[in-house]
Amino acid sequence: MKRILLIAALLLQCIAVTAQRAYNDLKISIMTCAHGKEIYSSFGHCAFRAQSVSRGIDRVYNYGTFNYHQPFFVLKFVRGFLDYSVSSYDYIIFQLEYLKEKREVHEQLLNLSPEQAQAVYDFLEWNVLEKNRNYKYNFLEDNCATRIRDVLKNACGNDIIYPDTTYAFTLRDAIDERIEEMPWFRLGITLLMGLPVDKNATAMTAMFLPDYVYSTINATQIMHNGKAEPIVKRNSIVIRADKPVSRTDFLTYLSPTLLLWLLFAWWAWRTYKEINTHTYHTGGDKAWIFILGMFGILFLVMWFLTEHTVTANNMNLLWALPTHVVAAWAVKSTKPFWRHYYKVSAMITAAMLILAPIIPQHYDPAFYPILLITTMRLARIGWRDN
Repeated sequence: MKRILLIAALLLQCIAVTAQRAYNDLKISIMTCAHGKEIYSSFGHCAFRAQSVSRGIDRVYNYGTFNYHQPFFVLKFVRGFLDYSVSSYDYIIFQLEYLKEKREVHEQLLNLSPEQAQAVYDFLEWNVLEKNRNYKYNFLEDNCATRIRDVLKNACGNDIIYPDTTYAFTLRDAIDERIEEMPWFRLGITLLMGLPVDKNATAMTAMFLPDYVYSTINATQIMHNGKAEPIVKRNSIVIRADKPVSRTDFLTYLSPTLLLWLLFAWWAWRTYKEINTHTYHTGGDKAWIFILGMFGILFLVMWFLTEHTVTANNMNLLWALPTHVVAAWAVKSTKPFWRHYYKVSAMITAAMLILAPIIPQHYDPAFYPILLITTMRLARIGWRDN
């Protein structure tokens, strides 16, 4: 009888151990998705995947969810008050979405202990609760990519060791490289972004971009029983694409840089004719200077009246002066104040052009013809014959 009880106890213990091991089959992965065609998907995307056969779990946790229909959507987006949220849904839905869009998806299966995997899963489940799911989107500091970094740090604490790397390129360089095929979009955001993106990228700060999440996680380590091990157990491509999604359209070939250089050539020829014929035509100058002033006002608004940290300290305000909105209507004035205003503005703009190689804020190639036109016409107004 004792022998039977002992065998039964051993069997129960084996069953319990087997069940525990089965229950501890929870796996956490990072999904990194290639860029899409739309502007909001132009930098790619990141998400978590949680899998467990024993618990019947295969879900994706997506921190890039936002509601187009929320009140004042555009105003909130512009001012930096737009709510993003984390959503959770079956992996099959995620898979079908990216198959349909033909966007390649890489999966990094993480080398986490059962306790670490459970901690990540528990945090994700807490985060998707309605009261916890919303957050204020920040392009550099809080988005779908940085949340991968921060969730892992929150769940694993000091057990996770991110690489301590400083790159030779700036955050702006990294952004420009990823939207090379979208020159008008690149010009627009380069105009709006200030000095915060002109500092050298580090392994941590570059993780606002999904592909840097991928590369940084590959170089990250995790502590197991006092020993540092690679955090990535396996890399795989779960959705393949024959080629990256093309973002090329007619605007790609209608280069803003080329058009602005052609505009500069035309205006230089017109300026030459004006000087030789002792004439002056105001229409073009009024429009050009007024537009510059409107951009200056936009830069001020984006710096001081929004929550976007990326648009602060914008040195473009030194040549796109908000006061140009008023000065545009005084191009024919002979009053000393306005003549001095245009002369000083011309010298400031010329200085910005000459000092471009050493100015900390990087210029888009299209800036050079803009600055040349502005310097030329401001100088023409300020030093013209009465």
